[in-house]
Amino acid sequence: MSPRPAIFISAVSSELRSARQLAANTLIFLGYDPEWQDVFGTEEGDLRAMLRRRIDSCKAVVQLVGQCYGTEPPSVDEKFGRVSYTQYEALYAGSTKKKVWYLFLDESFPTDPHDQEAEEKRKLQDNYRARLKADSHLYHPLDTREGLEASVLKLRDDLTRLRRGVKRWAACVTASLVLSVALSIWVLQSQQHSNEQLQALQIKFEKLQEGVNSFAEVQYTVRREQPGQKSEELEQRTYEELAKQLGLDATTLKEQLPRFAEELKKAPNATTYERANAAYVAKDYNEAERLALAAADQAQRASPPKNAEAVKAFELAAWAAEKRIEYADAAKRLRDAERLTDRARDAVEWARVQFALAWVLDDLGQYRDSERILSEVLIERERALGSEHPDTLATRRRLADELFYQGRYAAAEMEFRAVLQLEEKVLGPEHPDTLETRSSLASALCLQGKYVEAEPELRAVLQLEEKVLGSEHIVTRDTRNNLAATLYAEGKYSEAESEFRTEVKLRENALGPEHPETLQARSNLGSTLAVQGKYVEAEAEDRAVIKLEEKVLGPEHPDTLNTRNGLADTLDKQGKYAEAEAEDRAVIKLEEKVLGPEHPETLEARCNLASALAHQGKYVEAETEDRAVIELREKVLGPEHPDTLRTCFDLAVCLRAQSQIQEASAFARRAANGARKVLGPEHPDTKKYEQLRQQLLVKSN
Repeated sequence: MSPRPAIFISAVSSELRSARQLAANTLIFLGYDPEWQDVFGTEEGDLRAMLRRRIDSCKAVVQLVGQCYGTEPPSVDEKFGRVSYTQYEALYAGSTKKKVWYLFLDESFPTDPHDQEAEEKRKLQDNYRARLKADSHLYHPLDTREGLEASVLKLRDDLTRLRRGVKRWAACVTASLVLSVALSIWVLQSQQHSNEQLQALQIKFEKLQEGVNSFAEVQYTVRREQPGQKSEELEQRTYEELAKQLGLDATTLKEQLPRFAEELKKAPNATTYERANAAYVAKDYNEAERLALAAADQAQRASPPKNAEAVKAFELAAWAAEKRIEYADAAKRLRDAERLTDRARDAVEWARVQFALAWVLDDLGQYRDSERILSEVLIERERALGSEHPDTLATRRRLADELFYQGRYAAAEMEFRAVLQLEEKVLGPEHPDTLETRSSLASALCLQGKYVEAEPELRAVLQLEEKVLGSEHIVTRDTRNNLAATLYAEGKYSEAESEFRTEVKLRENALGPEHPETLQARSNLGSTLAVQGKYVEAEAEDRAVIKLEEKVLGPEHPDTLNTRNGLADTLDKQGKYAEAEAEDRAVIKLEEKVLGPEHPETLEARCNLASALAHQGKYVEAETEDRAVIELREKVLGPEHPDTLRTCFDLAVCLRAQSQIQEASAFARRAANGARKVLGPEHPDTKKYEQLRQQLLVKSN
């Protein structure tokens, strides 16, 4: 429940909808909650009980007394006689000793288009107006919208008295006290000064409306710049950026914009697109998407079609779908927008929509499609904006990410280095984007087996990020995760487990337990537990993560498949070979479809399958699988990559089981020598490979 006093606005809806909205906007500006009830004469039953409840919950009533009588109850009221619902609202409030202000609107006041009432009703309303004027009620005859705004503002002193007894009032309106002081001065000044204040108020309303219509777009930009921010961080940064654009105070904007949006959703003169944006600000994302699609349809049906407006509406619908983690719906909305753009006609609009589409395709794990789109966007942005423009840099950084996600680590390294050089020049060495690119570059080095370069680089970046951004910043968290992955790859499993556990806690606190990045950290933790022999704990962690990933991301998302890969490996290590084989085959089939047959993750699943086959004595099948994986890993990763060497070791074990000692010795020697060079003599894998080499050497002699 809101701690701000509620003021009921009584008016005949058909005649004074716009006037009532104007009064409501002014009350919101002063820090009050406006309430009202629309009555159009089509409702069934008696509404008086409902009106009494609503008025009882309010501190006072403002009645706009127009020329129309309005709809009346089905029976004459026992206490007030024959009255309309609107008249009843004010009369009932007065009978309960609530304060009632009557604002009389002259015949010249601009009203909404409405049907003419019967002569009988006109007389009843004329008599009502006459009685009110004859009584001692406070009333203000008004003939303009500006006059109505001024009259509501002049009620400020009376309204202030209503704050008494509202315990949390002071805490909730502190942000708007500066504006209230200005309004106090206004009340004491001349009419000329009043007009200036009204003009300032109108400008304020216009800025708030602009803020509502820009909110979703600004939030999308802020989220794009730093993915994975927790919701509070994202909201705060959105208001800060929006406040800069509007020239307003961020704290005041954050306090007033949601209230303004709630009223804009109900405003009869608001467009469908404006109400869609208002629903987004109010975090009603289902309604925001529905209204945005309706706005897009209206724009396309216009004569001539308003394609640019339809594109913006489809983009808003996509952002609303993304907020609900409905990535497939978001992609569909952006495809609809894409069909209305033209690269030759408006390259900037085309690139904007394409970039957003690539982003959503990444969410869906469709990395190749995302890369293809980003490559074309980069061409247009470099041509139109230049190589150092923030949008161009953002496109190149995202393109490097897509290369990375496809397992094309060498290509990703080259792209990250190019982006880093530009960012250090344009943004500076300690800018969050520059630090994030350094972290990503180090991760690409790690996945190429360049651990000697990767670990110290990640430690240096992490130290800078903790100093510049803080330990809980999303960029810092990502670097810590990359460092943990590097420690894992180096065989420093205990250190890696500690880092992953820290990262899981940070992400759960910041993003929530079901966020994809939290699940990714838990998946990494499961792999670290398994490699240390903590199989029962690892299996339980993997199964829990898979269940959540299938729910949040879908069963074919690369993250889900990666965790299933880890589960299959853990099952194999526990001796559950048949179960591991079945899981490996299912994962391989999906990864070949989603990622491609040469993707490192697909090859990892095939390597795991070979291990499960060998453990069941299916050596011929296992050998065939290992040989195929070695050939592909040599092509994709290189002959000395740690993953290639690991498969050489697996093949050596399989050949030994088939008594093919000479060839087994050759593959064991290759694995041991390569690991000594790439991983170092103290790495657990190096020691394991060397032990097998020595055993086979003895057998061959």
